[in-house]
Amino acid sequence: MSVREYDVVFVGGGLAASLLLKELRKELPGRVAVVDPSPLPTQPSVHWSYWSHERTPYDRFAIGAWQRAKVGDMPPESIAPYTMSLVRSGDVFADLAARLESAPVDWLRTSARSIGSRDDGMYEVSTDAGVLRACWVFDSACDIGPAFPTPHRPGAVLNGTGIRVTSDRPAFDAATATLFDPLDERSFAYLLPLGPDEALLESATFGPVAEKTDAAPLLRYLMDRYPGASFVAPHEESGSIPLGFPPLRTAGPRHVLLGTKRGLVKPSAGYGIVRIVKESEELARLWREHRPLAPSRRDSRPWALLDTGFLQLVGKDPRLPLALLGNVMRAVPLARSLGFIDEQLPPRQLASIFLSALPIVLQSAVRK
Repeated sequence: MSVREYDVVFVGGGLAASLLLKELRKELPGRVAVVDPSPLPTQPSVHWSYWSHERTPYDRFAIGAWQRAKVGDMPPESIAPYTMSLVRSGDVFADLAARLESAPVDWLRTSARSIGSRDDGMYEVSTDAGVLRACWVFDSACDIGPAFPTPHRPGAVLNGTGIRVTSDRPAFDAATATLFDPLDERSFAYLLPLGPDEALLESATFGPVAEKTDAAPLLRYLMDRYPGASFVAPHEESGSIPLGFPPLRTAGPRHVLLGTKRGLVKPSAGYGIVRIVKESEELARLWREHRPLAPSRRDSRPWALLDTGFLQLVGKDPRLPLALLGNVMRAVPLARSLGFIDEQLPPRQLASIFLSALPIVLQSAVRK
C-alpha cells in the first residue's frame, strides 16, 4: 500500500475537526490531511438546538431563539440568563467549508481503519486508500480504537426523531419553547416554535442500544395538544447519539481526541455543540502557545459520578432516566435545571436538585 507523510492528520472531518481546523488555519503546518468519506457539504442537514448564557459562533445561523420556556403543562417561565437557539447543521457546515476552502489541507475521501504509534515517535493511520504517517493525529472517529464509549464503563444511546411541521391555523406560542413533555414512559418531546403556525418537534428516548424511531408518536402528540388544527410534516430527521465515557488513553501524547470521542457529549445533556466549540478554542490556544494538549478530557469527580449513575439507570430501566429528568425539571426553576445539566451550578444550589432526584435513585435501588 502507498505511504504518505503529513505533519497533522485529522481522522474524521465532522464538526469538531472542522472547528479546530478553522481556529488553526493560519497556524497549520505545511502538510495536513483530513480523512473522512463524507465531506461537510455532502452530510445531510439536521436541526441542532442548544442553550447558552453567552454568545456562540452558531448564533448567526439561528432560525429561532427563545428566552422563555415551559416544561410540559407547567406555566411558561424565563430561562434567563440562558437563551435557547435552533440552527440547521447544513448552514454551519456550509460556512465552515467556505472558510476552509483555501486552507492547505488534503481532503481524503476514504475511511480510516486503525491508528497506531511507531518507534520513531510518528503515528500511522491505516486507511482504505493507503497508509498515512503523521507527527500529530486529531481523532474524532468513534468506531476506531480507542473506541467511544469506553467498553468497560457504562454506556447508552440517545435516540431521536424530529419533524418540521406547519399548521393550517395559528397553533403555537412563538415566544415559548416546550423543553420536556413526556410522550410515554420512555420518551419525551420538545417543541421549538418558528412562528404561530410552524415548529420543530423532536422526541428523545434513552436506551441501551440504537433504536429505529418514527414520526407517528409526534403527529399524535400534535393532535392531542392542539385539537382542531391540521398539520403537515414536510421534513423528517432521525439519529442516535452514543453516550458514555471517553477513552483515557490514546496511541500517544500527540494522538488527541476531539468531539464526542473526547467526552464533549454528556450522558445527562446530549449533544454538546457549545462544549465542542469551546474545547476547539481551548485546544487552539494551547497549540499557539506550544503547550501540551491533553489527549482526552476528564470530568471532575462529582459530574463523573452523576453521569455514571445516569447511565446505570438507563441500563436498569430506560424509564428511570426520563422520570429523573422530569422530577428535576419540575422541582426547580427551569433556568436552574439548565444550569445543572450544563454543569454550571454552584454547589450551594445543588441540594434541591439532588432531593428531587432522590425518589428515582431509591426506586432504582429497590429494583436491584
